[in-house]
Amino acid sequence: MKYYDVTFHQANGQSVVKRSIPSELPDFETWQDACAKVTDKELHILINNGTQIVLNRNFIVRIDIDEVADPIDKDIKRHDEIMGVVNALSNMGF
Repeated sequence: MKYYDVTFHQANGQSVVKRSIPSELPDFETWQDACAKVTDKELHILINNGTQIVLNRNFIVRIDIDEVADPIDKDIKRHDEIMGVVNALSNMGF
């Protein structure tokens, strides 16, 4: 499974970003996994903090899809890096 950040750009210059979306769809279709519901006229999106947004499809000018690292692997790596710093400081006597 791959993870993506999906950005919906609107005609008024605003954008809506949904982060770390897991998807097994082909690359150009992953934006659909960012939506809770897709209709002919609207996209219903639940943003990460619980905010519900309805976008009119006529006003979406571009959708950017960026592949990102698995958030779990990223957290493990960050934890390992922090433990490395703690061990280095401990070895120095701090």
